[in-house]
This record gives sequence, C-alpha cells and structure tokens, in this order.
Amino acid sequence: MWRGRRAVIAACVFLAVETAPAAALAQAVDELYASGVKARQAQHFDESAKLLRRALALKPDNADALVQLGFAELGRNNLPAAREAFSRALALAPTYLDASFGIAQVEFRSGNLDAALQLAEEVSRAERGNADAATLVANIRKAQQADSSKQKPATARKKLRPPRPDPVAGLMEKGQRLRAAGQLPEAENAYRRALGLAPKNTDILVAMGLVAGSQQKFDEAGHFFDQALAIKPGLLDARLGKVRLAIWQGDVPRARAMIDDVLGTAPGNAEAIALDARISLLERDYTRAEQSFQRVLAIDPRNAEALVGIGDVRRARGDDDAARDAYRQALALEPGSRDIEQRLAASPPRKWRLDIGSEVSDLTDGLGDWTDSSTGLAYRPTPQTTISGRTRMATRYGRTDVQIDGRIDQAFSPTVSAYVLAAATPDADFLARYSVGAGASWRIMAPAKALGPFSLNIDARYDNFATAEVTTISPWVQVYVLDGRLGLSARWVHAADDIGTRADGYVLRADVAVVPSVNVFGGYGDAPEISDGTLVPTRTIFAGISWDVTDPLTLRGSLAHEQRPTFDRTTFGLGLTARF
Repeated sequence: MWRGRRAVIAACVFLAVETAPAAALAQAVDELYASGVKARQAQHFDESAKLLRRALALKPDNADALVQLGFAELGRNNLPAAREAFSRALALAPTYLDASFGIAQVEFRSGNLDAALQLAEEVSRAERGNADAATLVANIRKAQQADSSKQKPATARKKLRPPRPDPVAGLMEKGQRLRAAGQLPEAENAYRRALGLAPKNTDILVAMGLVAGSQQKFDEAGHFFDQALAIKPGLLDARLGKVRLAIWQGDVPRARAMIDDVLGTAPGNAEAIALDARISLLERDYTRAEQSFQRVLAIDPRNAEALVGIGDVRRARGDDDAARDAYRQALALEPGSRDIEQRLAASPPRKWRLDIGSEVSDLTDGLGDWTDSSTGLAYRPTPQTTISGRTRMATRYGRTDVQIDGRIDQAFSPTVSAYVLAAATPDADFLARYSVGAGASWRIMAPAKALGPFSLNIDARYDNFATAEVTTISPWVQVYVLDGRLGLSARWVHAADDIGTRADGYVLRADVAVVPSVNVFGGYGDAPEISDGTLVPTRTIFAGISWDVTDPLTLRGSLAHEQRPTFDRTTFGLGLTARF
C-alpha cells in the first residue's frame, strides 16, 4: 500500500543550495529517501525517520518523503508526528491516497472510528484492489461493533480507548532527549530500560554504545556495537559507532582504516563523511577536514555536526572569530546543545604567555645564599607551534651570570611532539657558555577513564663550560590514572663529561589535581647535578603547588632540599604565569 508515487511531486521545485549543483542535490535526496524507505521496511523506524527528515531538510516539498515519514512515525507509535507528516503531504498533493490512508490509520489508533472509517472507505473506493485499505475498513467496522456491544442502547457511542503507547519508543525518545541535554547517566538508564523490553533491537544497542562511549566506558560501548552487528551484520549505524569509539579512544589510525572501509560501501552517507572529516581534523589535515564537512552541508544544509566541525577546523587554524560564527549557526539549528554552548563559552585562545620565577637557596656550613631568577615570554602563532625566549640571572658566591635562551616547540600530530633549544651566557663565570638541546614526546596511549594518557619522552642537552663539556641524556615515562587526576613520571638521568666521567641517576615525581584549579606535586631524585661544569651526586626531595587564580593567571610555589657531598641546600621558589 505504502508505495512511492514520484509523479505526485513532478512539479515541485528543488530547494536551492548554493554549495551543491542540482544534480548532486537530487541524487542526495534520492539516496536518503531510498535508505529511509529500506530502513522502515526493515522496521528500523528510528533510523528511517532520521533519514527521511534529512531528505526533507533538502527538499521540504517532497510529498513521497512526507508519507514515508508518516508511516515511520506510525511504526514508532508517535501519532502526532505521523498526523503532521501525512497532513503536510495532503497539503501538497490533496489526492495522494497513501497520505489519506495514513491519516485513516492515525484516526483509527486514536479511537476516532467514524473519521477513520470515512477516510478508509474513500481510499478503498478509489483503489478497488487495495487490500490494505479493505482490511482497515473491516477492522474499523469490527471495532465499531465491539464498541457498540459494550454500550447500553441509550448511551452514546464512545471512542475506543487509544492503544497503549509503545514503551520502547517512549524510552528511546526520552534517552535521545536526555543525551542531547548532556544528561548521559540518565539517558543510559532510559536506554537500558528499553533494552530490557527489546533486547535484540539494534537501534537500542547502537544508542547504548554511543551513550556508554560518551562516558568513556569504551569496553562496554564496543560490546554493544558488536551485539548489534551480530544481530544485523554490516549495520551501518553500528559500524559508524565503532569508528566513533576509535576516535574517543584516540586510536586515529584504527579510526581512519574503519571509516575508509565504510566509505567504500556508503560513499554518500553524510554521517560517514562527517566522521572522515573529524578524523582528518585529528590528523591535522585541515584542508581535507573542511572539504569533507562542506560535502556534508551540501547533502544536508541543516547538519549542525558539520557546522561544529567547520568551527573546530577554523579554531585549530587559529581563527577564533570565524569558528564562533560557525558554532552560532550550529546552535541556531540545535538550540540548547550543551556541546555547542561549551565551545562558544570557551575563552578565545591566548597566544602569549609570560612566566616569572625566582628562587632563593640557603646553603649549610655558612656558605651563604644562591639566587636564581628568570623571565620568559612565549608566543603561539598556531595551536601546534610555540616560540619562547627567556632570560635567567643567577648568583653564586658573589658572582652573577645572565643567560639568554630560546626554544621552539612543535606538535606534529596529536601523539607526537618535539622541541629544540639554544642558550648562551656572555662572560660566563659558572653557567654554561652555551648550550643546545632537543627532546621529543610520543603518546602511546590516549586518555581513558581509568588509565591514560601514557607517553614516552626523551631529553638531550649539551653544555659547554669554560672548563668542561657535559652531555646529558634523559629518557622518561609519564602516565595519568584516576581519570587524569594523578600523574606519575619516572626519569633516568645519564650525564658524561669530556674527560670520561659518567654519572647516572633517577627522578620520580607525582602530580595530583586536588581540585580543577589546584595542583600539587612532589618527588624524590638521586641524580647528578651539573655545578660549574662538574657532575655532583645529589639527593633531592621536592614539592610544590600551583593555583589557577583565574583563567589567565597561575601562581606557583615550590620547596626542595638537596644533600650534596660538601653541603646541603634548601630552595624556596615563587612564580607566576600570565596568559594574554
């Protein structure tokens, strides 16, 4: 009965879309329509409604899509939405019998038997061979007879009690609403209740996977997606869910391989193209990311996810004003979206950073005090590059050295970064006359709920003193646990001078986020220190605190105690960082 009737809308006008030629737009509408009909026939009503609404966003006057959307909403037992869709179709094509048949079904399920019978009989008379219409007429008459038999003769005929709403559809709708509002635990509860009623419903399984993944329950999310695929192999929504899961886990290579596989079988799927763009953004291929997001908008001009993605690309390139324009457009399409509102609430990136610090050291055995002060300025021309310079003034036993250094930090990917530095001390007395250094970091594990990120790092430095040359190599590892609140690092230190003296040691450190704005650290080291070109075995215990007073201002304090062969040293330090 619910067959398409393209002739009805032959005279309708295509929705004008500046970014897509008419032929491509027509193809996109046809693909979305065909996919929506196929999903409805397979009784995947949520997926069907989503696809058909996308088709209607491109071509609002598509009466065929409106009728199919009406039947999908009937499948979800969403009678008001079904009535609206059928009514819109009839407004466009008043003689569209499938739309009249749909309204008849809505009236029947609502208990309006007289109105339902009149519509169903009109359809049956117009199409004598329409078995669905004939069956509906018979069912309505039976319902009228049953209703009459329950009433006393003097009692007016009452409407049948409307059918009980489908609890699964209601719970799914509730879960979707809660998830959109950012209430993930509550959304999960709604989906779990729906899953208890329909354990093999792939729509629910995919929704459970998405909400679990959003809460960083990655293993559980993967299990739900696998369950959906076991019930329906090749299910597109589940495959896309696994792509999202790989992105959340920071496994960009795996995400890339999976999305390429999906695009091989569904090259025109807007959600797959959007995920391809998101992965390109993680790969720092901003040109491809923006092109893919624009392709999504060509298919679906009201796709808020694509607009958010374009905003993310612009922000990654350092154009925050243009990014905010895209976010505002997305928020107009999805009012109240917590994700978009958070992006708009984020402070504009501060490209400059000023660091000021000073330390005073008290030496035992009457050796006096040492001081060490520094001022540094850093600039981020792009989110991946930082250029910084620093001046340092140190005093030892009445002598003063001033050192100037420069450094460049570069992130090559989300997981790999490196730096180089150079320093010089004019007329050096005890600091190195010049130094060069480099380092690199490789994040081998992305952040997860309980563990991660986990990174491997290495630092190397060469110092040229008036009386010696010292080379230091220091590999170290760092891992965060307890949802990132506790960071642990272990560093091995190897130093050697130009006359063959070698020294090895280690440094252990822990960082704790007490509250989001306050961090404390502490540690112990048994490693060589370089003092006036000499390798000095040193045992150190240290601790400190940092306080983000405001978003642009951080205050720091530290305390350390060293044991050296000839004296002990206690160091007090204060500092601040200002971002602007």
